[in-house]
Amino acid sequence: MTLSDFVTEMEYRDAMDGVKDLLKETYQLTEDEAVSVIRRSREKADQYLYDYMPYIEYIREVRHHLRDTLDAHFEKTVDPEKELPLKMSNDAAVWLTFECIRRFCKKSLTDV
Repeated sequence: MTLSDFVTEMEYRDAMDGVKDLLKETYQLTEDEAVSVIRRSREKADQYLYDYMPYIEYIREVRHHLRDTLDAHFEKTVDPEKELPLKMSNDAAVWLTFECIRRFCKKSLTDV
């Protein structure tokens, strides 16, 4: 497993740019020197990834449970014989709750 398994190419480049800026600021490196340091550190970064695996698995499990809860809420929605406005209202409540919880999870992980 490598870092590229968890982020898109664009996200990886953004992360590298951030690390490059940190290296340049912290160690007064040139752009080329910072890029060289990052390239040499790639293998070690992939090794560090294994220390995060318990958290990654937990996040995957939580994500799976959140999706199951969303699906269960949709299954418990309004009886098909009931009115459309009631169904729309319930669907909106399900989506709003799920989206707020999704954003909370995303923000919680971003604030680490």
